[in-house]
Amino acid sequence: ASAQREVEESMQVVSELVRSIHKTQGELVLGIEEKQRQTERWADGLIAGLEQEIAELKRRNTDLENVARTDHIHFLKSFPALSTPPSVKDWSETSVPTAMCVGMIRRSLSKLEVALKEMIRKLAESEIKKILKYTVDVTLDPESANPWLQLSQDRHQVRHLGAWQDLPDHPLRFDTVVVVLGREGFTSGRHYWEVQVGDKDDWYMGVARSSVNRKGKIAISTSQGYWALAMKKGQGYRVSTSPPLPLAIDPKLKRVGVYVDYEEGQVSFYDVKALTHIYTFKDTFTEKILPFFYLYCCDKASDTIVISPVIEKSPIKQS
Repeated sequence: ASAQREVEESMQVVSELVRSIHKTQGELVLGIEEKQRQTERWADGLIAGLEQEIAELKRRNTDLENVARTDHIHFLKSFPALSTPPSVKDWSETSVPTAMCVGMIRRSLSKLEVALKEMIRKLAESEIKKILKYTVDVTLDPESANPWLQLSQDRHQVRHLGAWQDLPDHPLRFDTVVVVLGREGFTSGRHYWEVQVGDKDDWYMGVARSSVNRKGKIAISTSQGYWALAMKKGQGYRVSTSPPLPLAIDPKLKRVGVYVDYEEGQVSFYDVKALTHIYTFKDTFTEKILPFFYLYCCDKASDTIVISPVIEKSPIKQS
């Protein structure tokens, strides 16, 4: 009788286990089927989007083919910004001498170039206005300053003294290269500051990793942890890519805006006076970065580099 009860109880346990397995299996199948339906709906939406994009690309291709077959003179005339003078309004390509056609095209392209430059300037001005709200007060770190450099008492100005100062050999001090770093660094967020370079024509500025080598010979490049804009006397402007990239900037920079977006890995430079964008680095930051300045030898007061304090108003009116 005892053995029979154990058998019955065991069978009951096994039956419950089988029912539980069947129930779990049914729930699993339902879950898989629902996931399949969701995936199919997602795929249908993706296909529809791709088909729409393909149709748009085909339409654009057709438009470009039509433009390629269009009378180019008529094409240029069709834009108000590129319109020709009233005296030649009704001229056709076949009736106008070739030299006149070329002159018309050059004038039209010149107008287009002016319009594009103005558009780019307005975009840069709008961009600078937006980032002004991220203005920070950058001060210089005297413990990092090379002994050839002299800092102002408020730590907002630096110049090459032209003479060696007997300063403590701090582990953070640059001993060979005339560099000074900002006191406060960034590990997140967006930051903007402006620097007056005046008439100085030998400098680097930008940001550097906090772990950069501070002793001995140093190369200023992104591969060494420096994201910088430079003015090299006799060589013009460049950025610290590897190899360096020359920039055509005219007139000379007087006031430079520096914008950092840590999460986006972005370092941008702006000509504040001309309201134009100069260059943007895109990288990935993995440690604290610090503002930095590299000055070559000069002894004129005008060669002082000044970091504009936050209280000083930017030349750009904030909207």
